[in-house]
Amino acid sequence: MHHQLLPITPVLDRYIANASYFRQGADDYCEFKMVPRLFSVLFFVIEKKQSLEMSYGGGNYTFSPNSLYAFGVGNLPAAFQVTSEIEVILVQMHPGISCLFHNDDAYISTNQRFDISDTDQSIKDLNEKLAYANSIILKWQFIQEYLIKKFRSNFPEKYGAVAKAVDILRKKSGHFPVKSLSEQVFTSHRNLNYLFMEYIGFSPKKYADIIRFNSFVNLYMQKPEFLSDIALQCGYHDLSHLNKDFMRYMGTSPSDYFENFSSDVNNWCELDYLKP
Repeated sequence: MHHQLLPITPVLDRYIANASYFRQGADDYCEFKMVPRLFSVLFFVIEKKQSLEMSYGGGNYTFSPNSLYAFGVGNLPAAFQVTSEIEVILVQMHPGISCLFHNDDAYISTNQRFDISDTDQSIKDLNEKLAYANSIILKWQFIQEYLIKKFRSNFPEKYGAVAKAVDILRKKSGHFPVKSLSEQVFTSHRNLNYLFMEYIGFSPKKYADIIRFNSFVNLYMQKPEFLSDIALQCGYHDLSHLNKDFMRYMGTSPSDYFENFSSDVNNWCELDYLKP
């Protein structure tokens, strides 16, 4: 599968963490598991290509050609199986942006996939432009123009506490006492929990657990050593806890996951976000 990072216009930097173009030929095959998603995602299936399949939390989903999808953050086992010719553009939004995009509390879209192809006229217009544009650069230009209009609203002042808390958890690889987190961002534990559900979709503790797990996967891939040593660095006190997290998030054991890992497409941006 061909993977190409797309340049992000500066005005969208505060909203978008990563944008990628993926293409696979008709005779190719790709299958991979995804780590839990820290970012909400926009998924643009472009051109008149075949569909692709996704298993997600025990359910199977088909992505139709010329369709647009949105995902909230997720912690259910997820895997893609691409058995046909396909072209997609994937846009991953910074933590907290889901609420601005959907005009809703983020927990509503957590672990959910929505077909947004026909939700409003602006999406219909974008989808039609993508279908007839003759280059990836032009398609990406149309998508960015749509997102600039979508993100016109400013961040509410209360979002600042969430942004600071997420930054602390990222820098600490999720290994940070949640009770101290609210003190660090000058709010109550109850209020921070409410704000995380509104802007992130998970409680601070659950989001910290996801970051810790992703940090472990990232660190182990960069420097494969004894699982127990790296697990300890990431705040796991024993391998049984790590194994439980692998089954919970990936539906497989650590050894099976790393044996079949494909660094080109497997985790897109989640792990890069947590590099030291």
